Amino acid sequence: MDLLSQHEAFLRAIFDAPDDDTPRLVYADFLQENGEDDRAEFIRVQCELAAKKGRAEEFDRLCVLTAAEQKLLPRFATELKHSQPVDGPTRVRSRFVRGFMPPGERFFITATTVADASAERWRIVRSEPEAFGAQSLWPRSGVLLNTEQVERLFALPAVQRIGEWHLSGNVREALSHSEPGSFDLTELIQESAITTAGVESLAQHRGARRITSLDLRHNNLDNDAARALVKSPYLDNLKRLRLLEGNRFRGRVWQQVRERFGEDVVE
Repeated sequence: MDLLSQHEAFLRAIFDAPDDDTPRLVYADFLQENGEDDRAEFIRVQCELAAKKGRAEEFDRLCVLTAAEQKLLPRFATELKHSQPVDGPTRVRSRFVRGFMPPGERFFITATTVADASAERWRIVRSEPEAFGAQSLWPRSGVLLNTEQVERLFALPAVQRIGEWHLSGNVREALSHSEPGSFDLTELIQESAITTAGVESLAQHRGARRITSLDLRHNNLDNDAARALVKSPYLDNLKRLRLLEGNRFRGRVWQQVRERFGEDVVE
């Protein structure tokens, strides 16, 4: 297992057992063995602080640990996406829990996320390790997933256990200016998040078996995308499929979707 994969395995273990200090402390040992002494010590210090919190008999030790905590974070925080908050470094330190930021529910897909899978894997390890605890996947505005980008998304270990994929396109209002003296019109603009080819790639990837909720609304998808979902050998664990709104299906294909996944699943 290469170095990057080892980091990812440790982070997966940490966020699979968020209340257990053992994976965190083992990871700290690994970090120290690989020359990341400050980051390793920060995890140890915060774990000990959490364990001794509120114990009056540990007052002197708590003072030592708090001072160490305040010195350690700035030494490695430049790599963290949270290193320059509007509320200052003290607030950032307080947001860390036993060496890590608490995981957010959502992992956001950006253009960078799907540009280079290897570079993105390192970025997550260094700057956003809490992504390993995310529960759902969401695209940022302007992201349009094609075949290659869907493949890169599945290649990210931080994404591989996420069950909720919210790939709905963005719908926004735009004011259409008319001639003087007439009424302006409000037009709905739909910005897709995934192409039909991207849906076909998703449906044929074995990683899709982990998906339990899939939102593909407002992507202007056609019958080919619907057929790909119907024929997928991997989407058997879907409990919710949001598909009809903002797409263009004709003929019997919608009925085929409902028959494949069940009327209680498809929306």
